[in-house]
Amino acid sequence: MDPRDKNTEKRNANEAQEKENENVAQAHQQAENDMQEDADLSIHSPNDDLDEGETARLGENTDLV
Repeated sequence: MDPRDKNTEKRNANEAQEKENENVAQAHQQAENDMQEDADLSIHSPNDDLDEGETARLGENTDLV
C-alpha cells in the first residue's frame, strides 16, 4: 500500500471524527438552549420525577423532592 494512501485515510478519519465532535457539541448546545426555554425540560421543576397524571393529582407545588 502506498504510504500516501495511508496518510489520506488517516486524514479522512480525523476529519470525520472532528466533524462528529462538532455535531455532538452543537447538539449539546441546542439541548441546553431548549431546556432553558422550555419549562417542561427545566431541571428547576420540583415535579421533574412525576408524570403528568401525578402532577395533575398532586398539583404543581409538592414537597416530594
